[in-house]
Amino acid sequence: VGLHLYSEMLQQAVKDQRGAGTNGTEPAPASARERIIIDLPLPAYLPTDWIPEMALRLQLYRRIGNIQNLEEVEAMRQELVDRFGPLPAAVEGLLYQIRVKLLALAVRATHVRMPRERVLIKLPYLATVRRELLALTLGRDIEVTRTEVRLPAGEEWQERLLEILVKLGERVNLMAAAT
Repeated sequence: VGLHLYSEMLQQAVKDQRGAGTNGTEPAPASARERIIIDLPLPAYLPTDWIPEMALRLQLYRRIGNIQNLEEVEAMRQELVDRFGPLPAAVEGLLYQIRVKLLALAVRATHVRMPRERVLIKLPYLATVRRELLALTLGRDIEVTRTEVRLPAGEEWQERLLEILVKLGERVNLMAAAT
């Protein structure tokens, strides 16, 4: 969703030129608050043959980039199906990656990537938790190191990744409630 960051930067530049820059009361753009890298081997875009009008695609990219929760992802998915018909694989991939981003942000992940045969979720606080217990909680096939959670990239890796992120979110909520 690099287009989202570009559009936010452009909006900020226009505000600055008009003298309406941030004055301490405006929230920072979402991209400035949420730094995370999602690098998964999935197509993730709105195809030009599915939505030919560039202005409409840009508007939809902006809306998709501003999604704040999983309910909004599903609402956007339903709207796209209603307006344009069955979703191409690239659109499904785009919405999937937004889901991953939202879940990963909730657990304070800095990266979710798949560099070969494993999906890696980088978490800055793993050095301070009981990693063996966390690995048992997440599943037999999961490895937890000092810096990341690793899961095999088998046939069902996409569903498994969402499941692991949800479980991590539950653990983070439990840890926060205990403090």
